[in-house]
Amino acid sequence: MKLRLLFTIFIVLLGGVLIYQKEKAPPGNFEDGQNARVEEEATQGNKEADKKDLIQQELPSLPKAPGTKPIEPKKEVSAPAPLRVTTPPPTPEPEPEPVSGLTQSGIILQTNLQRQENDQGFLKENAILNAMAGKKAGDMCEKQYFAHVSPSGVGSGDLADSFGYDYLSVGENLALGPFASDQVVVLAWMNSPGHRANILNSRFTEIGVGVTSCVFEGRLTWLAVQHFGKPVSDCPRPDAVLSRSIDESKRELADTRERLAVLKSEIEASDSDTDPDYNTKVGTYNSLVKKYNDLIGETRILINRYNNQTAAFNTCASS
Repeated sequence: MKLRLLFTIFIVLLGGVLIYQKEKAPPGNFEDGQNARVEEEATQGNKEADKKDLIQQELPSLPKAPGTKPIEPKKEVSAPAPLRVTTPPPTPEPEPEPVSGLTQSGIILQTNLQRQENDQGFLKENAILNAMAGKKAGDMCEKQYFAHVSPSGVGSGDLADSFGYDYLSVGENLALGPFASDQVVVLAWMNSPGHRANILNSRFTEIGVGVTSCVFEGRLTWLAVQHFGKPVSDCPRPDAVLSRSIDESKRELADTRERLAVLKSEIEASDSDTDPDYNTKVGTYNSLVKKYNDLIGETRILINRYNNQTAAFNTCASS
């Protein structure tokens, strides 16, 4: 009986030990579960970091408009008091065989020889300036006046405009008298400070001459007209095609920037785990960013080129 009781107690005690062992959680189980939760949170955090890393940094700002603009050239007219000679001036010595009267080509030649002697470049003969000078000489003979402004109020600048001569500067020399040769009339101008200044003006690049012999105030005489000019074409304006290209590039940049803003909002609002188009959107965004940045670089090059052209034009037009 005692033996049976002891065995029963032993079984109960053993059973108690076994029951205790079953109810007690293994020492490592809770820690493993905790580790699992920590790893899961860390993985989720890495996904968020990856998501942000896929989006490019802040976009550069749009290039500014060209910093300089072409100036509006100021038209200049130089017209010293007309040179009137009543008696034949002395013939310079030495002189080749005198030419009877005045010629257009001879006056242009003598004018350029004077410029050469004074370290100035030759003037190029211009057909429009020749026509203007011939018109002026004929008008003075016909209407019997000797002045830079006609009785109807037309000056040399007005004459240039009416002939379509687009100029930055024009000058006019007038001479009336019994001149024996082209050399004589040019020397007479050279001895007059205002006319000399026109002949030697470094700003002028073109010349036209008109001569006519007519009865003026009852006497047969010569009328000579010199027209000097610096055309606008001497100062090339900034390329209009280049300006339009800059405008087109800026419009494209603005459109691309708007598209990027929309895409960025969509990416930030989406979940990389649940949105099947997430990576496609990110790829599209990054491709657009590269295109945007490349276009900004190209546009800045165009703007710099336009600014250089504008600066060159302004310097030429105001010199």
